[in-house]
Amino acid sequence: MKTETSQDWVGAQATAAELLRQQNGREPFHPLASPFAIPNLVDAYVSQDAFVQLKAVQRHTQVGGYKIAITTPAMRAFVGFDDAISGCVLADTVFSNCQQVQAAQFQHLIVEFELALQFGQDLPERDDDWDQHSILPYLDCAYPSLEIADDRFADYTLLKQGFFSLVAENAWNHGVVLGSAIAAKDFDRLWPSQATAYINKQAIGHGHCGDVMGHPLIAMAWIANHLRRRGRRFKAGDWVTTGSWVASQFPLAGQTLRFEMPGLAEVTLAVC
Repeated sequence: MKTETSQDWVGAQATAAELLRQQNGREPFHPLASPFAIPNLVDAYVSQDAFVQLKAVQRHTQVGGYKIAITTPAMRAFVGFDDAISGCVLADTVFSNCQQVQAAQFQHLIVEFELALQFGQDLPERDDDWDQHSILPYLDCAYPSLEIADDRFADYTLLKQGFFSLVAENAWNHGVVLGSAIAAKDFDRLWPSQATAYINKQAIGHGHCGDVMGHPLIAMAWIANHLRRRGRRFKAGDWVTTGSWVASQFPLAGQTLRFEMPGLAEVTLAVC
């Protein structure tokens, strides 16, 4: 299997520093221009690695989990890319159920309604690609989750031109709220379940496991293969948010968001 280069792109550190400067300065998101323009997807991920490391040092933390984005045909057509992308979640932005966040901390807050899956064992080295069947025995539990993101008031009509910049900026992740755990013994009940998203107790959308890449296990196999090509493997305790089941929401102060999987688990976030 071909392994993507993990050598540092000459522009990665400068590009990461520029993205962090823009975030800290609360500038609107825009496609990076020369000398920070990213030439290809591999270098976008190298830049993402540098960006995540800069943020981790700034915040005195480390990577606490992972995410998958651009998981639906509509989003892929929108950004002009025919695959998902991955990102990291910093440990100090991993929150327990009923977390509160302040809207003013973000430029343009986004919340997505997702399922996170956690590994109970280290993934071994493997010659063949992972698939939904081979990845399953290594998973220990699941969580309904709410991803916290910030698009910095991006102009979505320009997102195709800024796609590599989006990847480098860690797919806009700013945290994840994990709900109650769903044990592996309940996975057979989880896969066919329907979940409902609420804002202030009013249902705003429904979703199913198959709404994201056909099945959450397909998403987990995708990211395991993606990281393997970058020379990495998941360890026991690592978890991944697998993509939003419901349309992204832009909540305001005073709103409470809830994602409920009836009979299984739920997760809540209050915006103040």
